[in-house]
Amino acid sequence: MDLETRMETTLYRPLEEEDFTTFVKLRAEALMNEPEAFGPDYASYNASPLLDKEHYFERMLKYPFNFALGAFTQKGELVGMGCFTCPYNMVKRRHKGTLWGMYVKPEARKHGIGKRLAELLLTAAKQDAGCEQAIITVTPPGSSAQKFYEDLGFIQYGVEYRALKLETGYIDEVLMMKVL
Repeated sequence: MDLETRMETTLYRPLEEEDFTTFVKLRAEALMNEPEAFGPDYASYNASPLLDKEHYFERMLKYPFNFALGAFTQKGELVGMGCFTCPYNMVKRRHKGTLWGMYVKPEARKHGIGKRLAELLLTAAKQDAGCEQAIITVTPPGSSAQKFYEDLGFIQYGVEYRALKLETGYIDEVLMMKVL
């Protein structure tokens, strides 16, 4: 399927309560497949009780300040997701929000789905939540993810050295931001 067809047949929408089970599965897949890219680890996430996952998911259903968008195939399969959090209750910090949890299934990559998810998240953050800038952390430095966000207009403003500790060693996080 070519890019144009894939983009036309992908449905992008906020995740809702009925998406909980598919979200949990896709989040677990992301943590398992990309351990260097996320702060939480697969084993801890997988071991956490369903109630904790429900509470975590419910916090993301507070549009427009905390929300998750999903990319769905015509058959209704969740193939990508991304989240945005804006601290609406913190007056001095509500001008900026955090883009996080971006993941597209490997078989759905290279079709513009991640880019479209990020664009929609950032547009909603600006228009609906009133955010003026977005921040994101990217691991590891120099990764394709860093290039992806640079192409979206994010700039690097710092590095947190030894930000994550895996069994294989430490990973630095690149701190990036974009004025919306």
